[in-house]
Amino acid sequence: MQIDHTPADIILVDSFERKPIGRPWVTLAIDIATRMVTGYHVSFDAPSRLSVALCLTRAVAPKAEFLADLECNAPWPAQGKPVSIHVDNGRDFRSQAFQSACAEWGINLVYRPPGSPHFGGHVERLIGTMMGAVHLLPGTTQSSVAAKGGYDAEAMAAMTLGEFDRWFALEICRYNNSIHSSLGCTPVAKWDALAGEMSGDIPFDMEAFRVSFLPSEQRQVRRDGIHLFDLRYWSDALAGYVGRRGGKVVVRYDPRDLSTVWVELDGGRCIEARYRNLEIPPVSLWEYREAMQKARAMGKVGTNELVLAELIRQQRQIEGESRALTKAERRSRESNSSMRGLAAEDRASEGLRPVDTGDTSRPMFKVERW
Repeated sequence: MQIDHTPADIILVDSFERKPIGRPWVTLAIDIATRMVTGYHVSFDAPSRLSVALCLTRAVAPKAEFLADLECNAPWPAQGKPVSIHVDNGRDFRSQAFQSACAEWGINLVYRPPGSPHFGGHVERLIGTMMGAVHLLPGTTQSSVAAKGGYDAEAMAAMTLGEFDRWFALEICRYNNSIHSSLGCTPVAKWDALAGEMSGDIPFDMEAFRVSFLPSEQRQVRRDGIHLFDLRYWSDALAGYVGRRGGKVVVRYDPRDLSTVWVELDGGRCIEARYRNLEIPPVSLWEYREAMQKARAMGKVGTNELVLAELIRQQRQIEGESRALTKAERRSRESNSSMRGLAAEDRASEGLRPVDTGDTSRPMFKVERW
């Protein structure tokens, strides 16, 4: 398997005001023997250990449930752990956490030798093919300024991240079921033909597989729990580890949701630990850092946890109120537009006049039947 990242050649809009917010990053995984796209991940965040973890997890996991959510009937048989992963020398692939996770699951990690651009040729050609399809979408930036010409990508942008993610998944299914020039058949057909020779197996616990590739830190188990990002986490399973000298444990976290961390104990056993202060709502790492930055600017004092809980609630309340207000304004705008259209139709139509209302079975006005 080869894995690589690329910024997608398209401007996306937010799902709230449908205004342009930038280009997303795409992480792709391809099986070299069959040219099958095995996994992907789309995000606005720059390439990181998290994007690698989510792409690899999707590559290894069965796709039946995912395809059902897409309402897609095209086959996507890719599943199971790869024998080896070919990657470049980026920091996300060089991290100790990624190397350890690959070793733990018996995956051979192969880095691109310096001065060997052909080493990652398969995934780079795949990226070129997928971006060629992206160039047909509204809001595309094309592959160069010259190719873009006078096209205003931001003005034409129309797709949200969720919509693009769904489109991209369907485009992968189309690619996997199209004739590949170097194979003479579809990647799906090639996969089926080689299925008997493949030894890749699906991890019994996919959640454990995903967690093992998440970013991690080493922390001491204190009397009040584990401290990470100035937040405290606790699980009753940690009681026996309190105060151990030199007994730091590996703590894994998902930056998208800091409400839970996973602590690796003796023998590789992993347990969940949650906020010790249950008043704190689930937040992302970026939301947390933004809230704490605002707290410092406002001169708020107190523990991070209490300040965070207060700020996040205030921010979400303001967001909810502004969202409701904007919806009301949109509805009002649509209603006004609709009323103006009806008024114009009224002026143009000779049939919409009051009729005799003595017969209560008849409508107040003539109606046009469709």
